[in-house]
Amino acid sequence: MSYLASAAAVGVLAFAAQAGAQPAPHILQQPALSHDLIAFSYAGDIWTVPRSGGRATRITTGVGVESQPMFSPDGTTLAFTGDYDGNTDVFTVPAVGGVPHRVTYHPAADVAVGWSSDGKKILFRSNRAAASRYTQIFEVSPQGGAATPLPLPMAYAGQESPDGARIAYNPMGPAFAFNFTNYVAWGNYRGGQASTIKITTLSGLDTVEVPHEAAADLSPVWARGKLYFLSARGGPMSIYSYDPASKAVAQVYANAGPEIRSLASDGQTLVFDRLGELYTLEPGGQPQRVSVDVTGDMPDVRARIAKVGDEVVNVSVSPTGIRAAVEAHGEILTVPVKKGPIRNLTNTPGVMEREPSWSPDGQSIAYFSDEGGLYALHVAAQTGEGKPRKYALAAEPAYYFHPVWSPDSKKIAFYDNRLKSYVLDLASGKVTQLGEPDVWGGFTDQTHGMSWSPDSRWLAWTRFLPNHLHGVMLFSTETAKSIPVTDPMGDARDPAFDRSGKYLYFLGSNNAGMTAHTLDMSSDLYRPTRSVYALSLAAATASPTAPESDDEKSVAEARETAKENADKTPAGQAGEAKKDAKDKPSAPPTPPQPKTTAVDLPGLSLAAISARTVALPIPAGPLTGLQTGKPGTIFWLSDPGATDPNATGPNGTLHRFTLEDRKVETVAEHLADYQLTADGEKVLLAEVKPPSPDMPPSGPPHPHYSVVPATPKPPGGAAPKGGDDTALAFDSLEVRVDPPAEWAQMYHEVWRIERAFFYDPNFHGFDTVAAEKRLAPYVAAVQSRSDLNYIFQEMLTGFSVGHLRGSGGAIPEARRVSGGLLGADYQIVGGKWCIAKIYTGGAWSPDAKAPLAQPGLNIRAGDCIAAINGQALDASTDIQQPLEGTAGKAVSLTLSGTAGPRTVTVIPVGSEARLRNLDWIEGNRRKVEELSGGRLAYVYLPDTGAGGFTSFNRYYFAQTDKQGVVVDERFNGGGQMADYIIEVLSRHLQGYWSPRYGAIERTPAASILGPKVMIANEASGSGGDALPWMFKANQLGPLVGKRTWGGLVGISQMPPLMDGGQVTSPDVGFFSPKGQWDVENHGVDPDVPVEQDPKAVAAGHDPQLETAVALALQKLGPVTAPPRPAYPVYPLKPAKP
Repeated sequence: MSYLASAAAVGVLAFAAQAGAQPAPHILQQPALSHDLIAFSYAGDIWTVPRSGGRATRITTGVGVESQPMFSPDGTTLAFTGDYDGNTDVFTVPAVGGVPHRVTYHPAADVAVGWSSDGKKILFRSNRAAASRYTQIFEVSPQGGAATPLPLPMAYAGQESPDGARIAYNPMGPAFAFNFTNYVAWGNYRGGQASTIKITTLSGLDTVEVPHEAAADLSPVWARGKLYFLSARGGPMSIYSYDPASKAVAQVYANAGPEIRSLASDGQTLVFDRLGELYTLEPGGQPQRVSVDVTGDMPDVRARIAKVGDEVVNVSVSPTGIRAAVEAHGEILTVPVKKGPIRNLTNTPGVMEREPSWSPDGQSIAYFSDEGGLYALHVAAQTGEGKPRKYALAAEPAYYFHPVWSPDSKKIAFYDNRLKSYVLDLASGKVTQLGEPDVWGGFTDQTHGMSWSPDSRWLAWTRFLPNHLHGVMLFSTETAKSIPVTDPMGDARDPAFDRSGKYLYFLGSNNAGMTAHTLDMSSDLYRPTRSVYALSLAAATASPTAPESDDEKSVAEARETAKENADKTPAGQAGEAKKDAKDKPSAPPTPPQPKTTAVDLPGLSLAAISARTVALPIPAGPLTGLQTGKPGTIFWLSDPGATDPNATGPNGTLHRFTLEDRKVETVAEHLADYQLTADGEKVLLAEVKPPSPDMPPSGPPHPHYSVVPATPKPPGGAAPKGGDDTALAFDSLEVRVDPPAEWAQMYHEVWRIERAFFYDPNFHGFDTVAAEKRLAPYVAAVQSRSDLNYIFQEMLTGFSVGHLRGSGGAIPEARRVSGGLLGADYQIVGGKWCIAKIYTGGAWSPDAKAPLAQPGLNIRAGDCIAAINGQALDASTDIQQPLEGTAGKAVSLTLSGTAGPRTVTVIPVGSEARLRNLDWIEGNRRKVEELSGGRLAYVYLPDTGAGGFTSFNRYYFAQTDKQGVVVDERFNGGGQMADYIIEVLSRHLQGYWSPRYGAIERTPAASILGPKVMIANEASGSGGDALPWMFKANQLGPLVGKRTWGGLVGISQMPPLMDGGQVTSPDVGFFSPKGQWDVENHGVDPDVPVEQDPKAVAAGHDPQLETAVALALQKLGPVTAPPRPAYPVYPLKPAKP
């Protein structure tokens, strides 16, 4: 529970109220204690200060973030987590300062946890050896070398007892974890992952659990013979003690102020941080605030000129393609394709501008700005001169998207997060809503295709219909009314007017219904195909697919055609311009007025409108992004990634079709998006490179933008790029960055996002206005972007909801260096690194490359690695050190084994997580096979998205010859509502089929009709909560394991923050058929609770899996099926006379 959500608590100390009333001078975090110093993290660095307070000393100054300082037992050395060398690793540094020493080199994140009681080892957590989404605690020498895991199934944080015999630890991390760049803000959390504390003997692995309530227990530390820890069991995070002798739990300090974020001890005294301030606490006494004076250059605060080329989003090309407007770091800039300066049209540090759109007349750029506190539409001159025109849009927080200019540059269409679409008349400032709000569309990108008629009188727009299909609407600017022009029995989207004004094109599908409900996993079963349709806007307009015939023209007709063609040539147009100049020398040339678009659809029935709609002779497929060029010319993307749930990113091919030639031509490939210029002559391409199979992408691809002629790609040739001078030079984009102004803007932006998107308009009773005012002064104390994330976490906990988290932001980081992994476990034998196990990846898993298991290498467990790339290797060196930077590259290994020394060449991978996960899955499947005598199937579900869909189809249907099934969803990361899995598991016997040859078949054949048992644990969440909930609700079988995470208020995509950071706003909540909010902040209770006891797991057992098998076998009866009945005899009956 956050203090922001509750004004009352028990046992408030006087100093707490006083401290909470004044803004903290600094945001000091993660304190550690020695006999004379306190170490802490601040502004991304490690500092120390005397225990009594005073002037702080900066210990580290790395480019990245340094955090989690931990004193050695003798107080001489600090272990900490750092990013010095482009990876998150453990470092040491003398407590008085000095040169940091790198201890670990594994490419997985290694985070300092503490020291062994004798000071000979550093403890750190890592998921380097994990089979799924959890960490273990390892120990390693402060000098480095081989790291050894502690014999605990899962461990996140902990501390050895002073005698080194036991360790008190949290098996799982808190549901509101924080690590500077990623944070979860879930106040008052009571779900299944509310952290427990276990105390395990390191010799016999005997385990006891500290008495636990529904709330989280965190940060166990030993002091004066007791275990002290943080707990939210009584309200805000407070300090408690546990006496191992009496097993009694007592409250030591009842906190009523901001959340306590961390707790540490030197064995006698406690130290903790709370909203940027440090306190010491003697057990039995009262907290004492430590006054800390921190001075330094604080480079993150200084205003500067920063390159923002990699922050470009929302690109809009100019009417003739000579420039493009871009959004970057909250500014709107224009960039030339060839000549001219880059222009910053806004130049407003601390103000967020979004979504530029260039007017067809080339003179203006529209965008949305929060300059006045709420987003409004601004229109600025493309030259950057003068002040923008400003148009207020709403009196409450809202977000607006995709401004689309009318061809006459007098109106702008757009839509908002409230499911409404609008047209703004620039002359009057009037905003007109287009029809009723859409229905919520699930976790899809809300497609709102909009297109103006050439005469700017009509707007075609896309509406999400109650049946979850899209429909095209036609809005009249004269009547301010919309009419549907597509049949709701099909899905229609991406409308685009032909520039002749004769036709309205759109993409249509008659098989998209099953795929429309994207929140449901069943939508992944089928991939829709779309075709291009044309609607004749006037009754007199001939069909664009009418039969063609070549006929001789009369002499008069031939002369008229020749004149029209001559007028279209550059010479003809130039001559006409000279004639106009001679007739009216003082008048500037004006563009020709477009012909009135003849539309007679209003008043017609939908059937009559549909009768005018024809499919163009374009092959159906995964078509998206329909646009029109010159009259009779159509463009679209064909993107297999749009229909492949396992696609790694967009990979579209741009096609062109003309009504004259009636053939499909390729323009460009490997595209994420494209945009035609207003004159139809050129096209802006957003190209992406396919990812390397050895180096999976770490995030979404950054497109390469270029402007090229909108002409087909020559057969067998390259796309019409026109040379490097067509590329937009984003590398030179720079803006002025004023961090304090930005941080203040983002602080208020996060509040605005929550108010605009949060599913409950009452915010769970949280007074957001009061909270925003209360915490605003602390923003002035922010000295780094990581400090701001700390404030975000503190302020968002008051919503008390799952899926509320943030990430990223402009946090300085060192240059990232890839690692290199061999897909193996090792052991030290005689001072050598020897292979203990090789991970093979298994059959039918092309996504799991096993470097040491490739045919012909003949590497075996027991072989030792004597050298890597000729560099000798022994136990004093971490094997990952010489493998750093080798992922995807050839590496030579010198091996010694029974066959004698030899050298082989292998290619390390960037991650072996998939290898380890598959090994665990296959090991579980074999164990179920063995324990059940081959009678039970085993199916693992890593999530309820694409991975779970694929895994279920792979494992379930390959084992339909089994008599029962164990469905394992431990560590399930969620995604969709897995209705498809429940439907398949719910199949019942309908009958049998008897063929002439072969065995009798049952219906449904693709089913396992026997008993079903599901396993879940505390790391099963979101869709991983919904799946066991549905499993139980449908009475499919017992649920085994632990109570699940408890998060069924879901999220969609939110607007990014100014510096690229992200924050979610849970915008859709689940309630049951009984009309009750369910699962959120509790989870799903197992029918049979089972712990993963460390002793049993160390002995090779999986108690949860073994319990599930035993339950399934108990329910497994004899397999009975009726015998084939006697074949029928139908004697011929004599015909009646």
